Amino acid sequence: MTVTDSFNSHLFAPMNDAPMTSQLENVDCPLCLSSRQSFWCEEGNFNVVRCVDCRLLYVSPRPGIAQIEAAVDTGEHYLTHRRLNVRSRHLPRKAKQYERILRVMFRDLWISRKAILWVDIGCGYGETIEALSKLAPTGSRIKGIEPMEYKARHAQKRGLDVVNSYLDPSTFEADVISCVDIFSHIPDFRSFLIVVASNLKSGGELFIETGNLADLKSRHEFTNELGLPDHLVFAGQEQLVRYLREAGFEVVEVQRHRTDGLVDFVKNVVKKLIGRHVRLALPYTSAYRQLRVRARRQAL
Repeated sequence: MTVTDSFNSHLFAPMNDAPMTSQLENVDCPLCLSSRQSFWCEEGNFNVVRCVDCRLLYVSPRPGIAQIEAAVDTGEHYLTHRRLNVRSRHLPRKAKQYERILRVMFRDLWISRKAILWVDIGCGYGETIEALSKLAPTGSRIKGIEPMEYKARHAQKRGLDVVNSYLDPSTFEADVISCVDIFSHIPDFRSFLIVVASNLKSGGELFIETGNLADLKSRHEFTNELGLPDHLVFAGQEQLVRYLREAGFEVVEVQRHRTDGLVDFVKNVVKKLIGRHVRLALPYTSAYRQLRVRARRQAL
């Protein structure tokens, strides 16, 4: 799922008798811990600010950690004026998309024919697992971890090796761990990477995909919705690489994939017609990119 697809999954419904939003809390920069920030944009009564020092984008004030975790577990955010459902659905085309991406980006693994353990964190409905199952050498194990019960149960019913949980420290000795479009959901990515590293073999690898919103000068350069407060943090290439290096990872490869082609333009026209808050722009003019990063845990 691209970042754009992820934003498309947000469904809004009346509040009815849903619980009200808990007290919001102001936070410092999740990357450099600076308290210096400037306003970047507003969406759905939530503010995105930019760190003056490292340029990371993040939501502040934001819901408390307990509310964030509850939303991750259930797939629903209860806000003061609407309910935000982020469960989305199983997308077979996503499995085909990531089969193509990973076939090329990890070609050396498939050629080696060495059995591997690959763990996909935040695996959702399991599309990346489906893709990997067609690529991995014989004898490999492809596992998924998904904290949202609804998605995890759906993947399990389709026979995929998925655990409904969060990633705990030192649970696996994986050859590769993947994190596809989950960066923006994680309030403290630095702490998350420490746990990831503890689950990788020495020299093990990490695959991350996320958008480069922090590379954009203004909100107007991004045509789609931000999906607040389901998404909490937005990096650019520089910030993502900094996170990885500070956690002891060596960046092996960075791919930058544009998402503003003709097909995406037509999708945005349709969304605009049905009342979605998107901005129309000419195809192939946006600076927004999907970042696909392959990194290696430095040998101990």
